[in-house]
Amino acid sequence: MAVLYVFLQLTWGIIQSLLGLYILLKEGIGREHFWFHGAYVTRWDHSGGLSVGMFIFVGNPLMENGEEYAYLTHEYGHSIQSLIYGPLYLLIVGIPSSRWGSSYTLEKLNQGISYFSVFPENQANVLGEKVTGIKVPEHVPEELFTLYKSYSVNLGGVDQWISVKGTKKENPILLVLHGGPGSTLMALSYMYQRPWEKYYTVVNWDQRCSGKTASISGVESPVELTSEIIINDALELTDYLRETFHKDKIIILGHSWGTFLGVNLAKRYPDRYIAYISTGTMVDSEKEYKYQYEYYKNKFTEEGNQKKLDNLNSIGEFWDISNRDEKKMLAVNKILIDEGNSSAKIKGVWAALKYEIFPMLRSTEYKFKDHLNYLGYKAYPHVINEEMPRFKAENVGCEYDIPVYYIEGDEDIQTPYVLAQELYEKTVAPDKAFYTLKNCAHCWDLDAPEQMAEIMCGQLYDRVKQYFEG
Repeated sequence: MAVLYVFLQLTWGIIQSLLGLYILLKEGIGREHFWFHGAYVTRWDHSGGLSVGMFIFVGNPLMENGEEYAYLTHEYGHSIQSLIYGPLYLLIVGIPSSRWGSSYTLEKLNQGISYFSVFPENQANVLGEKVTGIKVPEHVPEELFTLYKSYSVNLGGVDQWISVKGTKKENPILLVLHGGPGSTLMALSYMYQRPWEKYYTVVNWDQRCSGKTASISGVESPVELTSEIIINDALELTDYLRETFHKDKIIILGHSWGTFLGVNLAKRYPDRYIAYISTGTMVDSEKEYKYQYEYYKNKFTEEGNQKKLDNLNSIGEFWDISNRDEKKMLAVNKILIDEGNSSAKIKGVWAALKYEIFPMLRSTEYKFKDHLNYLGYKAYPHVINEEMPRFKAENVGCEYDIPVYYIEGDEDIQTPYVLAQELYEKTVAPDKAFYTLKNCAHCWDLDAPEQMAEIMCGQLYDRVKQYFEG
């Protein structure tokens, strides 16, 4: 039957199937795909569903709510309509369904008006249920409207962009503090966070002068940006999320520069947070620079690579803050990148295109202008040149009133793994744990998305849930 289904979709339903193929090539590359009764299903980055010929696109809220494949059965019913109406499908089903979907709101859902109460939605249910034997729920999930959106909020007098993605309103809010400063994660979030959305409502935030925030509020700041300004922005966002989603507390996850923010938030405002998750942890900038020097000196000596050793020594004592300059740090960063210990283990231009640039360009979150503002570090000279080099996590404090969890790449030399281990041993908290990402450098989104998902949705979730369920 599946073969006959495909044959008819590629003949009698060829018009809509070609349209579906176009959408697949445009938005489906890099997403999860599977076959469902002959239809080719893609889990895409939008909240709702779309059926175009033999191609079905379905969002996470529809996949994670109701009986397994319950809402997918509805979309499959539309694909059966494609077989019935053939060349007239778009006119009879596609256009009316699209117009109804765009006009259907949370208000209508709350009024008890079922999305499936009109043609062709009710017919799609009947057809889908008949073929699959799976019952479609009476209403679409509320989460479709409330937990899958992208928009701006005003923080510290500046419009800043957030993305909210989740599947169940009872799940805890997880606020992700990206690195850099200015290195946003929103454009690449689809590559790793979909499994998280079953357990958390994940909020990505483009900080000032970065990514989509830069697109709407400018790439330059009218005031000198400091860590305190961004910490206050994060605190405002925390309170906004608590109020909007009716949560007493939320979880924060900081990556790299985000741990500079995260450790301060966790220490100062434990009443607002369930737990603090630290990855690519900034520990002590001076110790990090010294560790990098010793690590590469030993590595290049063991390799017998005098050229690399001379290059390392030519940089000078780059851990000395008084003699530190941008030229030296760029030289150190180049070594980290060349040796596969920086953002990712990947090396070379093609690897960067394959694992970073191309995936970012496929993001549904970002438009072309946003990509141009992907890196906003130029707006943070004071943070980069004055505050980060002097940062010491121990000066902020190692005793917490909330649980603290570390997730570190074992090949991360940018924020060295061994220093994070030492900080973990000094950490005192109601609960703590240290998780290792194997064969991972500084960025788990590139090197270890599956390992990260296993930890976030498994061991770590099991530990932290007692603090929000209780």
